[in-house]
Amino acid sequence: MYRLILVRFDRDTGRFEDEEFNKFCAEQSIVRIEKEFINTGGEIYYSFFIEYVSRKVSRGKTSTDDLSELELAQYNALRDWRNELASGEGIPAYIIMYNSQIHDIVKRQPKAKSDFASIKGMKQKGDKYGEEIIRLLQEVKLEQQE
Repeated sequence: MYRLILVRFDRDTGRFEDEEFNKFCAEQSIVRIEKEFINTGGEIYYSFFIEYVSRKVSRGKTSTDDLSELELAQYNALRDWRNELASGEGIPAYIIMYNSQIHDIVKRQPKAKSDFASIKGMKQKGDKYGEEIIRLLQEVKLEQQE
């Protein structure tokens, strides 16, 4: 999904009015942001074009309604892998990864371990499990193409 937000500079306070922008970014899973500086008629703005994935969930469960057929297959494969890993280590599955993190992974399709840093709570987990997750995403993609 996409959203455009204008953030105006208030000359009286010397600050940008960025409350809406900050609130939106805190509530969504941000994929990419492009910004432009605008100076028109003496008014100063930043224009933010935001690509994001909604974090809205119903009744505490991560929604998979916005996933394509491929993404849903990857989501299920990652959940199964995570559950098996957790069972083998004798820990709850959510300690390894939340369902919402799995959702973000399949939406963003990381290609390198460094890509996990942009997924909330996944920087260190990306270092630990990233190569295995990327391999699993690619395997499911190849299976779907057959």
